[in-house]
Amino acid sequence: MPVLALSILGVLGCNGADRTAVREASSSPGSSVVSVSVRPGAVEGPTDPHDLDLAALVPAAGRLDHVWYVPRGTSNPQVVVGWHHQLGRRIPGYDSRRYVLTVWSPVRIRLGTARWKPTTVVPVSPFSFDGRSIRLADVTDDGHDDLLTTIVCSGCNHGTAVVSVFATVGAKVRRIYGRGAFDWGKGAQHASLSGRVIGETWWGARGGLLWFDEPRGGISVCCPAYRLQTFIHWTGRGWRTVMRRRVSPNTDRLIRQPFP
Repeated sequence: MPVLALSILGVLGCNGADRTAVREASSSPGSSVVSVSVRPGAVEGPTDPHDLDLAALVPAAGRLDHVWYVPRGTSNPQVVVGWHHQLGRRIPGYDSRRYVLTVWSPVRIRLGTARWKPTTVVPVSPFSFDGRSIRLADVTDDGHDDLLTTIVCSGCNHGTAVVSVFATVGAKVRRIYGRGAFDWGKGAQHASLSGRVIGETWWGARGGLLWFDEPRGGISVCCPAYRLQTFIHWTGRGWRTVMRRRVSPNTDRLIRQPFP
């Protein structure tokens, strides 16, 4: 069964649904070989994120892959950068690249200029991102879009993915959903991802709620007896389940049929 990038599955096509704000990155700053630090530092730049020098948002040892723009809303606009770098040494037969997601937020805003501060939300992923790895939706009801992240395991069965939700609380970006960890590889290739691990599962945002559509029962996860839809609401301190319902896989409107 081919692996389906679950990050494209949560599309509802209705008001209040999660959305993307992505632009494919065309610039590729620096070398792909690690020779300097791969930890980004704060940069000075214009207040409009679209006017930022994208090369300045990636360390010299990295390569820029994707850029997502988070609109101002009731808070300052932000930029999410997906980039990668090489491990210190290449291992024949293995992908030695590691992928990083960094959120840039403006601080010390003055007339026409700002200091942009990075927060790395995914420090090391052995799996690459695509245009739907970040989706935008206001699930905290604060008037500012939150980040729904989906990292798909490119070498796993059943559409395995690691998902999280990140929100800007005050001046900090923090994970508000996605407990758990996913370990991949061994030895020098080992990497661990934080977040909730899902399989054969669609998820997204709708009407301010976070929802998951999961297989249940049956002889395997790919042929469930029914699918369980769960809708949860952010209270400011945690998540409260609003509704759960069983639906037939044949009439489930939250997923695209057939599954891969």
